[in-house]
Amino acid sequence: MAEQLDVPADSAVHRYLDALVDRARTTLPDNLVGVYVTGSLATGGYLQDLSDIDVMLVVDASLDHATKAAVIDRLRNSALPCPTRGLELVIYRREVVAIGRTDPAFELELNDGPRMAFRSTSTPSDRPPEDGTFWYALDRDIVRQRGIALLGPPSADVFGALSEPELAAVIDEADRWHTEHAPGTENAARNARRGRIRIETGKWLSKRSPQVSD
Repeated sequence: MAEQLDVPADSAVHRYLDALVDRARTTLPDNLVGVYVTGSLATGGYLQDLSDIDVMLVVDASLDHATKAAVIDRLRNSALPCPTRGLELVIYRREVVAIGRTDPAFELELNDGPRMAFRSTSTPSDRPPEDGTFWYALDRDIVRQRGIALLGPPSADVFGALSEPELAAVIDEADRWHTEHAPGTENAARNARRGRIRIETGKWLSKRSPQVSD
């Protein structure tokens, strides 16, 4: 499946993801269900040095504090240098993502990179409310449809679907957040168009696709 990534097969991104999978398997040896790439690497429009590497890990059981610390230690940028802007990693339990849901519900979130501030969040309640919580439901819907499995079952077999009313409500929440926090920006406009296209056609497109960019 990795050949579907929006980068050449011999790229630094492929080598980085191979190393990430190896470290995830070593750190979560009896717990890891799958490793899934999402974002622009999966949907298209990846831009070297500007785009993030978006990855979701799925595990069977909850992670204790020591295991979360070990994941952070092995995957943060100082331990595994990211070849682009940064890594955005989220870990979920399988039973949590098996059904569509709108809450964050993650086990661990790690953001870090050469052009990204380090942040780790061990529980959803620790995430600042002003940052918004809609991202997680949207990202899980995207990975269900467009995610690339580097390890484990296909993403559509692991991630459950939101109902259409739930999806519409989350997209509306995202639009309100962008209107408040990034009014008039190109990113806000693209996210709004992308959300409408998902509702109208059922498909998630790249933020840089012609239909979204126009």
